[in-house]
Amino acid sequence: MVMKRSLPNLNWVEGFSVRLSQLPQLQGDDDHDPMLKSFRCLLEEYGRHMARLAHTLFDVLITNLGMDPALCAPYLSESTGYLRLYRYPPYPDPDQVSGLEAHTDSSVLSILNENVVGGLQVFKDERWIDIKPVSDTLVVNMGDMMQAISNDEYKSVLHRVLALKREERFSICYFVYPPGDLMIQSTNYRPFTYNMYMDQVREDRETIGGKVGLPRFMLSEPLN
Repeated sequence: MVMKRSLPNLNWVEGFSVRLSQLPQLQGDDDHDPMLKSFRCLLEEYGRHMARLAHTLFDVLITNLGMDPALCAPYLSESTGYLRLYRYPPYPDPDQVSGLEAHTDSSVLSILNENVVGGLQVFKDERWIDIKPVSDTLVVNMGDMMQAISNDEYKSVLHRVLALKREERFSICYFVYPPGDLMIQSTNYRPFTYNMYMDQVREDRETIGGKVGLPRFMLSEPLN
């Protein structure tokens, strides 16, 4: 009999995060390395395109709710923009690990650019659904902050990435958030800032081993 060993909570992924607002501070430090300088300039340009796209999408989503984009504009702060670049190496027994465990994003919006090997799934109607990759297409996720801002009209999607046995997966994701100290007002949640939200997320991860998220801030009786 062959016994399989499970590796719980292991994400088979490597990568790094870049806060886009900090990239200009590196200008000059990388002059001695042309490749590093080129990479920094590429990240800055990509970030500008993603910021413009995020603002356009946000205005459309807010308008669709009958809300004023001008009044809601402070909820989306370009200075908070992050890029996360991930590589998911092949794994010989993908049933034993996750590429990236199931989670919701804490952002307002997340814009994903992935290669076409697949692996992304979303949880809908009590089951996991494969998101078939389409070449030259971006995937946009609503995050926890958008769910709160929209009073639950838009849902923060639970998603995960599967480990793959033979293929290597790459992805670039742009995340944008509210300013850390801006109070988020919602009829379904008590007022909170993004900093308060992330403090609670970190506390939950330390004490119970995982993210609870928006339910921590939910009102028992919505203010309708």
